[in-house]
Amino acid sequence: DERLAKRYKIAVKDLMPWHYHDPFFQDTPKVFDSDLDEPFRKADIERMCKVFYDGIGLNIDRVMAKSDLYEKKGKSQHAFCTDIDREGDVRVLANIQPNHYWAATMLHELGHAVYSTGGNHIPSTLPYAVRSEAHILTTEGIAMMFERLANKSAFLGKMGVKVADPKAFDLAAATASRYRLLIFSRWCQVMLRFEKGMYENPDQDLNKLWWDLVEKYQGLRRPEGRNAPDYGAKIHIVVAPVYYHNYMMGELFASQLHHAIAREVYKGTPVGDVLYLGNKDVGAFLKKKVFAPGRTRSWNDLTEFATGEKLNARAFAADFQGK
Repeated sequence: DERLAKRYKIAVKDLMPWHYHDPFFQDTPKVFDSDLDEPFRKADIERMCKVFYDGIGLNIDRVMAKSDLYEKKGKSQHAFCTDIDREGDVRVLANIQPNHYWAATMLHELGHAVYSTGGNHIPSTLPYAVRSEAHILTTEGIAMMFERLANKSAFLGKMGVKVADPKAFDLAAATASRYRLLIFSRWCQVMLRFEKGMYENPDQDLNKLWWDLVEKYQGLRRPEGRNAPDYGAKIHIVVAPVYYHNYMMGELFASQLHHAIAREVYKGTPVGDVLYLGNKDVGAFLKKKVFAPGRTRSWNDLTEFATGEKLNARAFAADFQGK
């Protein structure tokens, strides 16, 4: 808030929602002096992902061959992974550009892809109804776990992406990531509690409910005199209802699983130093503990099977508590 107020030459108390750069304040405003895009300006992100996933024993050649990865006129501007038939036809739609966002996004979407029939890691012998990920939060968690590698200069260097000042990059990326997750955790509270309230009582004043929650959890001020269905501008409420909490729970799963890999595969290597690079034991662990059960286990049973305990926030807090 102090940085934003200084930039706009106003008092902190006069900040309004439109000063926070993102329409919903779900991401970190651009207030830090860092350029996370610089290392990726000449990077081959597609090749980086192929080399990485192949190196951990999770080959993505079949997925990549059927995917649409670059911009075209009239194409959706988003990114997603879709399992067409639960028999191996898995595709990614993306719009790769040479920057940090798309490096992280491709690691993320291909994380979804390897946790699917596209990687032959969910057995074809499973019945169709359970031949899928255990839950939305577990596939999001896998994707998020791999996405975080784009914030590690040591990982990028070994992937052939040159980072001019690794120490500065790591500090900037860690700071941005910590702020993003703190901000996102508050935003998730708004989404979850709004939808819960809306479905419990759809006839109430939903505009008021929305802004009451925004003020309570995000610390923003509603524009005076405004009475419009601003909640309807958030695409998930319309096309992906009751989904948002899976992102936050997925972040918890990502940290918890990463700590389990550090413990079980790397045998005591500090968690922050575990980069998975070239270690096929990582892929083998994920195949056995996460992918192969498909949906035969509930999400929390799978979490316990893979990590040794039910889903909780301890590993996440350890990863992002800051210094």
